[in-house]
Amino acid sequence: MTEGDATVEVALNLGKVVAADRQAPLCEIELESKNGSPTALFVLAQKVNLITPAHIGVLSKAERGYRLLGPAPGAIKASAIPLTADMNAATAFAHLAAACLKQFRLNEMALSWSRNADALHQARVSLRRLRSLFSICKSLFADSRFDHMRDELRWLASELGDARNIDVIIKRASDEGFSSRLQAARNDPYGAVDAAFSSVRARSLMIDLAKWISIKNWRSNEMGEALLVEPARNFASNVLDRLWKKVAKGGNNLIDLDDESRHELRISAKKLRYAAEFFGSLYHSKAETQRHKKFITAMEGLQDQLGSLNDLATAPDLLSKLDLTNMTGAEDLFSAADKEKLLDDAAEAHDIFVDTRRFLALRRATIGRSLFE
Repeated sequence: MTEGDATVEVALNLGKVVAADRQAPLCEIELESKNGSPTALFVLAQKVNLITPAHIGVLSKAERGYRLLGPAPGAIKASAIPLTADMNAATAFAHLAAACLKQFRLNEMALSWSRNADALHQARVSLRRLRSLFSICKSLFADSRFDHMRDELRWLASELGDARNIDVIIKRASDEGFSSRLQAARNDPYGAVDAAFSSVRARSLMIDLAKWISIKNWRSNEMGEALLVEPARNFASNVLDRLWKKVAKGGNNLIDLDDESRHELRISAKKLRYAAEFFGSLYHSKAETQRHKKFITAMEGLQDQLGSLNDLATAPDLLSKLDLTNMTGAEDLFSAADKEKLLDDAAEAHDIFVDTRRFLALRRATIGRSLFE
């Protein structure tokens, strides 16, 4: 097909993927840009999406076959993304964003055949990671599409919120009758997730993201383009130091913070952890790897405690919304004693996080030094 000076090759694949005694249907349209602007490929993809539901494919035929040989795929966690020392900031961003997009699609696929709480959680995590990556790398972009896509990611993640919140409470519920009511209450929120994922809005967002990540026309002048070619490790070092200071300062007197301030600290801590995971492969010496592992462990501890405090703070409103506040077992989910212990544990976790810095050389004036050096 041609559009202007661009040519896009279109192939329709119908059949099945077979591995041993298992098989899965195959129905896909392959689009390949042969010449001209690659934008034409994504324009065509959006046209197809308006005619029939179209989802970005993230697995090769061989990968699908190998997946058939194992148990039914469930939740897919984020994996380390290999970045190299010679990468610039723009290339690193593209690799990281593509990995987040793939993680989301794999968990979305798992949710299409099972209302798996872990798959829903990981789908939401992938969207949060992508939003955090957008925020972390905001200085790279001077593009009106940036804010729109970030807002759309926020919308899609919010559609998963009620289902995830109920799943969290189910894990903590000890009363059988109360747990059964919560299980029944999952139906409508999971139905809303299904509706969101199958909507033209969500499908179009995935295509737009793939286009924006792939084409990389985020800057239009020499000064802006210089930011894109900054070495990825230099960029990462500055990001990690800035976020570390924010979390370290924000957690001062953590016990005395109000719920909203602790929630903001939790968001900052997540962003720092995600950044450390995103850029970890740039720090690959033995010493850096050990320091990175210790740092991530400290971050996980802090994030877990802040997450438990947030669950405690949001549970009453959720139970009220579900009309379950007065049901036997609901009172076990939150108490003053629980909060007091969690606050002490969170403050201790923050102290451990701050002390972890002592194992890491402070960033010096030399460009490229970081938490992990």
